[in-house]
Amino acid sequence: MSNIKTPPVYKVIVAQLVSASLIAIFSLLLSGTIIAYSAFLGGLISALPNSYFALHAFKFQGARNAEKVVKSFIKGELGKIILTVMLFALSFALISNLNELALILGFVLTHFVGVTMSGVISHGPVTNKT
Repeated sequence: MSNIKTPPVYKVIVAQLVSASLIAIFSLLLSGTIIAYSAFLGGLISALPNSYFALHAFKFQGARNAEKVVKSFIKGELGKIILTVMLFALSFALISNLNELALILGFVLTHFVGVTMSGVISHGPVTNKT
């Protein structure tokens, strides 16, 4: 049995989705529809691959599963990178009315929220209450 609890990574994903939505709403109020959906799309390009990583990275835990833990982290990170590149490429190729700067700013701001939240969530050991 492991004393280490899986970190609540869902909080990071929720924070990223909320921040992407807030960025889009703020952009809509200030600059219009194209910048708003471009920024929102950038936020999604950050949050969706991060969700993929979270699903794979924390699938296993404990010393007995050390090899599986490492492999799942690698699979999650490689998948995250590939998904990010694919989503950027699809956005640039398929969306004609795209504001590239807003897309990249939405991605960077949402990614920053994810990094910040990752440092905030608790990773401490679980206390045994028996």
